[in-house]
Amino acid sequence: MKTCPKCGASMPEHEKFCMRCGQSINGSATSVNSQPKPPVPTPPPAPQSPAVYRPAAKRKMTGWWIGLAVLAAVVVVLVLFFAGVFSNRPAGTESGKSETTVSNAKVDVKWETADTLMTAFYPNSTERLIRVKLKADKSTKVNISVEIPKITQKETKTVDVGEIEKPHDFKPSFLKEAYGPLDKAQDTFIELKITDEHGGSIISESIPIRTLSRNDMVWVDKDGTKNYEYIARWVTKDNKEVKELVRKASDYNQQICGQSAMVGYLGDETMVACQLASIFTAMQDYYKIKYIASTESYQTSNAQAIRLPEEVLMEKSGLCIETTILVAAALESLDMEPVIILIPGHAWVAVKAYAGAPYYFHLETTMLDSPVLEAMATAEQEWAENGGNALAIIDIKKARQNGILPFGETAGEATTQ
Repeated sequence: MKTCPKCGASMPEHEKFCMRCGQSINGSATSVNSQPKPPVPTPPPAPQSPAVYRPAAKRKMTGWWIGLAVLAAVVVVLVLFFAGVFSNRPAGTESGKSETTVSNAKVDVKWETADTLMTAFYPNSTERLIRVKLKADKSTKVNISVEIPKITQKETKTVDVGEIEKPHDFKPSFLKEAYGPLDKAQDTFIELKITDEHGGSIISESIPIRTLSRNDMVWVDKDGTKNYEYIARWVTKDNKEVKELVRKASDYNQQICGQSAMVGYLGDETMVACQLASIFTAMQDYYKIKYIASTESYQTSNAQAIRLPEEVLMEKSGLCIETTILVAAALESLDMEPVIILIPGHAWVAVKAYAGAPYYFHLETTMLDSPVLEAMATAEQEWAENGGNALAIIDIKKARQNGILPFGETAGEATTQ
C-alpha cells in the first residue's frame, strides 16, 4: 500500500493519485484544492435497434430444376405417409406412444418433449417439460406422474380420459439443491408413469433428455430469440462470498472516500461512485483477481459456460462477463441498481447514479491491473462510443420485476421434502 504525502490516506500500489485529496502519490507537484470527483455520469445515447440475424438469400431455381425438386418432394412425402411416420413434431423434440388396456378400457398414450433442458432458463420459461396426450375407448380415470430424478420435484395429476384425445402439460419445479451437482451437462431421463385409478400400471417410461449445466448461457436461440435478460440469474446478490466482498470493499471505501460504511443510495452521487470504485479496488488489491480474455460475441446460439460470482472470487480469475456479473452482484447487494451492457464481443457494468436515474457510472472490469479511475474513465468512453449500438442493456432491477431471480430464489424452484 502507498501513503499519500499530503493527507495520509492509504492507496493500492498501482494508484497514481490520491483518491481522497488528489495529490500525486509519485511525489510530483500535482495537487488540487478540492476533493476530486469520479467521472461525471453522462446521459446515455439513444439506443439503436440491436442487430438481427438474417440468413443469406438463397439462389432461385428455375426451369426443369423446379419440376424435379417438386417431384422429389412429393415422392418423399408419400413414402413417409404410407410408412406411418409422417409427423408435425418440431425439430429438437422427442416423442413416443403406447397402447394399454386397463379396467376394461383401452388407453392410448402419446408424449412430446424437448431433447434439451435449459437449466438456467427453466424456472422462468413458459415452456412445458413434457406434453402427454391421452384418449380411451371408454371413460376412465388415470394418474400421471412426471419427474427428472434428483433434478425436479415429482408432479402428479389425476385426469379423466375419454374418446376425444386431450393434452396434459407438465413442468415440475426445479430442485434448488440440484444446481450444485449441475456444474456440467448431464444425460438424464424424464420418468413418466401412468396408472389406472386402482394403481395398475399403464405405462412406465424413461425418456432421455440432455440437461445443460447451470453455467451454460445461450445468448441467442437458433430461432433468433434473444435471452440476454437471463444473465440476471447469475447475479447472486445474497451469496455469502459476495457479501464478504462488500465487507472488504468497505475498508477501501474508508481509504478512498473517508467513510467505511457502504451505504448504497443513502449517500450522494459521489458516494455512489466511491462504492463502485471500492468494490473494484477490493477485487484488485485484496482478492487479486485476474482477467481472462475470451472471444465470445454474445450473438451466437452456442452455450457459453459462465461461472457464478462466488466461483470467480474463489478461483481469483474471470472473463469480462464474469467480472461484470461479480460487480453487479455486489452493487445489488447494497440495494443499488446495476446494469450490464453488452456490445459485440464485450461486456461491462454500470450503476445508476441514484435510484431510477437515467444515467450511470461505468466501470471497465477487465482493467484489473490499472488504476480504478482509469477503469472508470475507459468505460465512460466505451459508453459514449458504443452505447447506442449495444446488443442489450440489462437492467437487473427490471429483470427481477420480470421474475428473473438469482439461482435458487426463483418461483418454480423447490426443496426436497
